[in-house]
Amino acid sequence: MWEYLRNKFDGYPSQTKVIEKIIRLGLSVIPNLDGQGTIRCDDVIITAASFARSLSIDRRVVLEVLNKIVSDPSLKNFFQNLKPVANLGKVSSDMGMGVIQIVPESASKTGIIASIASIIARENISIRQVIVDDPELVSEPKALIVTDSRIPSSLLPEMKNVPGVQAVVIL
Repeated sequence: MWEYLRNKFDGYPSQTKVIEKIIRLGLSVIPNLDGQGTIRCDDVIITAASFARSLSIDRRVVLEVLNKIVSDPSLKNFFQNLKPVANLGKVSSDMGMGVIQIVPESASKTGIIASIASIIARENISIRQVIVDDPELVSEPKALIVTDSRIPSSLLPEMKNVPGVQAVVIL
């Protein structure tokens, strides 16, 4: 789908910004009764004008992107099925949960999350959430792991030794 999106919006940097933000936020694009695309966060409608203001672009650019999406069956299917996800990372510490951030040497390295999860599971700590940045959307992708309880700092050296891990930070 990334290649298809690149081809469809190549040469239109403002439209590309719209597409990237919609995907990054997990917003969906649903046609309304008159066939025009609307941006939604679950069942909440976000106006083209407010979305455009968030990107400092003209709302007509947003409307053009929405029309491209609803008129293309592949894009329509993709964008109708996006869903937002609550990121507990910044509030987990306040809730007594643990949060670690994994910085990979390369986002394409396989097995990093599995190895870190294995170390956490060995300590009988349950993982509540894993959120990984998509390297197509973020220049320096990271992984955020939220656990039921705080991660003991004694696990940091072992986690840092996992192949492909550049850094581990307890937040």
